[in-house]
This record gives sequence, C-alpha cells and structure tokens, in this order.
Amino acid sequence: MRSAVLIHNPAAGRGRAGVLVDSILQRLRASSYDTEAWPTTGPGSATAQAGEAADAGFDVVFAYGGDGTLREAAGGLLGKHTALGFIPGGTINVNALTFGLPGRPLLAAEAFGRARIEEFDVGLCNDEPFLMQASAGIDAEMIARLSSKLKRTIAGGSAIVAGIGALASYRYPRLEVTADGEDLDGSLAVVSNIPFYGGHWQIQPGARTDDRKLDLVLFRGRGRFATLGFALGLVVRRHLERGDVETRRVEQVELRGPAELPMQIDGDVLRDGPPALIRLARDRLRVLTL
Repeated sequence: MRSAVLIHNPAAGRGRAGVLVDSILQRLRASSYDTEAWPTTGPGSATAQAGEAADAGFDVVFAYGGDGTLREAAGGLLGKHTALGFIPGGTINVNALTFGLPGRPLLAAEAFGRARIEEFDVGLCNDEPFLMQASAGIDAEMIARLSSKLKRTIAGGSAIVAGIGALASYRYPRLEVTADGEDLDGSLAVVSNIPFYGGHWQIQPGARTDDRKLDLVLFRGRGRFATLGFALGLVVRRHLERGDVETRRVEQVELRGPAELPMQIDGDVLRDGPPALIRLARDRLRVLTL
C-alpha cells in the first residue's frame, strides 16, 4: 500500500464534492492507496497542506476539487518526490483531459490503481505556479465576471452570461509582449503548458507538458466580431489559420502592459495585472496519469 493524502475542497462543484469523500476514500484504498482526508480551510491552504504531506513522507497527494485546487496543491509539491493525483470535482475540470482521467470523481479514484508517474512541466507567472495557462485579455475579463454566486446558480451557462457582458463593454487595450526577446503586440495573449483551453477545445494542439517549452498564442483582433470569429475558429479547430493569430514556442514571455489589463492563471483571476514574467519552473512535478 502506498501512503496518500486526499486534499479536498468542500465547496467545489457547487458544494457537491464533499458528499463523495467517503466513497472516494474507499475506492482509493481499494486501489492500494492508504489514504486519509485533509479538507482545505480556505484559499491557499492546499499548497501548505500538500507541502506538509510531502515533508511527512507521503507517497501521493490527491487533490479533489476543481482545477484551482489542483494548481494550489501542485505549488506545494514542486521539486518533491511525492506525486500528485487529480480527482475532478469542480465545475470544469480541464486537467482531467490532460492526465487522461475520467471526468467523474469515483471513476477517477478507481482508475488510479493502474496509473503511472510522469514528469510534468509547471509554469510560473511571476511566482505563481500554473499547470494549464496564463493569459491576459478578454478571456481573463470573462473569468473575472464569473462570480462564485453566478457559477453556483447557472453552472455552465455562466460562461455565456459573462461572455456576453464582456463583449459588450471590453475596450481591447493593446497588450505589449516580449517573447524570447522579440517584441510583439496583441489584444489577447495565452501562454499554454497544455493543449486544452476552457474545456475540450485545443488552443494549441501541439503543446506538450514535458518539452520544457511554453506555447504562446497571440490574438491581434479587436472588437466583438473578430473575437467571435476567433472563438468560432477555436471550436472548429481553425483559429490558428486566422491572419490575426500568431503562435510561438517559447521559453519566456514578458507581458508589459497596460497595468489594468486583466490576467488569469488556470481559471483564477490575478489581483495584479502586468508587468508579468511567464516562464517554466526549474523543478518539475511528479504526476499520476493514465
């Protein structure tokens, strides 16, 4: 039996996540993980708890919740031998796709009996770790409008409501970008560590989590019609063919401004906007994948 901790966010998935904890523990134990439950106590607690579990010698930390809970737990395990497993329990669970996991928590817990450990690159936006993307522009504005209350009330439809509101009022400020020393500009910059973006859509199909590179997608369009065209192109996997889209495989991206530009990492809005330095962490993360 491998020793493990289950860090779980009772508020994830509109409050339903905590109900399944006992069943998840049973399935993890049946999959040869001697697991104890550690509930989070607030924002940032998953990072401290994951680090504490690693220092105590646990083999695995399971993060049960949304992508934000996973990101926090990863921050406590960078450079440590303890592996990270993701049990999806949030409203949207993009990392489940990345790790090849079932989207339902009980099925994911059962699947870890056949999981393997892989080395996973982790991005840094200034000093904040991320697993999926860091971005600046209208997508971060939409996320900022997705209040917790709105998410709980209308779930998946909240993204549509936020999108309509953002398109109606967003001013498309010019974003100054330096990618590996080359000066660029646009209205939206997405720096990806994984292919997936906002669900099953692939913002950069060639992105890998083990190549020590980040993938920059820069959108230069302005206005509602250009943005809707980019979004439609993303859905049908033709957004990279647009003349107002540019891509780079990079080691480092600097977002210089404007300072009021909204930014997000892995679906969490950053309180401070540009300037921001985006790069890969020196240490990798050990992750359970299928």
